[in-house]
Amino acid sequence: MRNDISTGVPVGPGSEIGRKMMRKLKFIAGVTLLALSLLYTTLPGLEAEAIQSPDATIYVPVRVVDNKNVPVTTLKQEHFQLLEENKDQKVTFFSAPSEPMTVGVVLALSASGPVKTAGQRDRVTVDILNAVERVREANGTGPASLDQLPLDSDGVYSLMAKNIATMSQNPSKRKALVVVSDGLIASGSRADAMQPPKALIETARLASFPVYFLFAVTSLPEPALTEGSSYVVGYSMDQIAAATGGQTLIGQIDNNLSSTSTGLRDKLKAQYILGFTSTNAARDGKWRKLAVKVTPPDSQAKLKVDAKPRYFVAKAD
Repeated sequence: MRNDISTGVPVGPGSEIGRKMMRKLKFIAGVTLLALSLLYTTLPGLEAEAIQSPDATIYVPVRVVDNKNVPVTTLKQEHFQLLEENKDQKVTFFSAPSEPMTVGVVLALSASGPVKTAGQRDRVTVDILNAVERVREANGTGPASLDQLPLDSDGVYSLMAKNIATMSQNPSKRKALVVVSDGLIASGSRADAMQPPKALIETARLASFPVYFLFAVTSLPEPALTEGSSYVVGYSMDQIAAATGGQTLIGQIDNNLSSTSTGLRDKLKAQYILGFTSTNAARDGKWRKLAVKVTPPDSQAKLKVDAKPRYFVAKAD
């Protein structure tokens, strides 16, 4: 026999209250599963108009490092060449790493993962929260905003859609969204009832900024992010990251999660942003390959370039 944590009333299986509560819980569970099934099959994507660049400018994050993998942050616009499908494009916007960055952070954890209760303060939780704070330090004007999903809540896709829309409305051209998560669905939920939000993933392709997924794992090798598994949330986040030109990074809790989050912070702060308007005005609903080349000053050796590899063009109505 145990007591309800809020009322102290006996609710063990042998009590009448307990039997009534069990029947009620079964009913609620059935309704919840139905609601989840409907939610994850009908969740709308973002409106394309809400996240597209209003002036048709394509923004390309670029990171440049030397042969020791040290960021090079002193280059000028004339050192860059930008190509779309191997055709030169005129750089019409340039932002150097010294300029402020705008970062948004989303924390989404499931009680199926390493954090079991809200307010938990063990080493695992502290390590995750510290990782969040490292990422927030990439923001140029104080800690980045943090939008936290209640532990084990099932509204992660809606939260993602809201944050992508909010970030899209931010006038900064130097911006990124980072999702820190264990990638798991809410405990008690059915993986087969929680399909990836395909409309959200497809529309996110039009975002003018990258989304990064910091995948917090308890051991290596990390679990596979696959559709239809208990890691379907992580699968969706990985799809969104890839669609926006971002990246999924793996950090092992109580091991290298701290260094991984610190590396992401430094990567964001060291980015250049190049902007261009494509010479190809076709609205064909296709991906276009991007390439960025750097001609360094004579005083610098050969440099390595890490740039957004492609972007998606919305199809004309």
